[in-house]
Amino acid sequence: MKKTTIERILNIIIVLSIVGLLVSIYLLYTHIAPPTEGSICDISSTVSCSIVNSSVFAKLLGVPVSLFGAIWFVFLGLISWKAKRQKKLIQGLLPWNILGMLFVIYLIIAEILLKAVCLFCTAVHIITLITFILSIILYKQLSKKDKKKWFKIFKKWIVWIVIINLIPLIIFNVAGGEKKDHSELAQCITDKGVNMYGSFRCGVCAKTRAMFGDSFEHINEIECHPQGENPQTELCLSKNIEGTPTWILEPNGVEEKRFTGFLSIEELAEFSGCNLE
Repeated sequence: MKKTTIERILNIIIVLSIVGLLVSIYLLYTHIAPPTEGSICDISSTVSCSIVNSSVFAKLLGVPVSLFGAIWFVFLGLISWKAKRQKKLIQGLLPWNILGMLFVIYLIIAEILLKAVCLFCTAVHIITLITFILSIILYKQLSKKDKKKWFKIFKKWIVWIVIINLIPLIIFNVAGGEKKDHSELAQCITDKGVNMYGSFRCGVCAKTRAMFGDSFEHINEIECHPQGENPQTELCLSKNIEGTPTWILEPNGVEEKRFTGFLSIEELAEFSGCNLE
């Protein structure tokens, strides 16, 4: 393979790395940000980034998968950039892309289990698949001697990769401190007669559950989706539920007020008339 062709392939990988990084940053933003508006790719209950990005699969070891994805694309771009001048680095692209494909398989399995498709996630999958194929093409141009030396050459890179990935693990699992217990507030909300009409296909509902953590078990959630667990679709229809989550203050079954959309802990306390300590 000509030197110009190799450099052209490396440039393509660099461009794809930048695109993948930008998509991963957006997914990270939508994962962390309050779900007031959802994602721009929330098209339906089946095609929704919020559903996938707010699910239990969106975190790995307590860290958003999108953050790991962003780090992966950064190193992919750096290795490709360095390989333009140090051709021996090309051999590291294949094992790095194999790791990326493992993440792709993990996310595809997650989408199958959730019965939802995240378009931005799919974009990342396609980008990773393309860079994987390109890395195979480049790897085939290496001599057997070079292929055996990849671990020795990438020792320093491996150390930096481990260090950089340890930082978010520490931040999200150690430095973040203990999560506040909202059990008393959640119990008060239910005692006041507030019900949450939600859906297992609702991304905002998933974020609300995550916001409460284990305390959410005290919240009375009514499943409106017919495919959900213990669905009460007829009740939701009788209540004219047009979107989820819908919070209804209805002591003794008499509706006093309702709100459709995301409510923070403070807003829920005010909505229900509970004290927030």
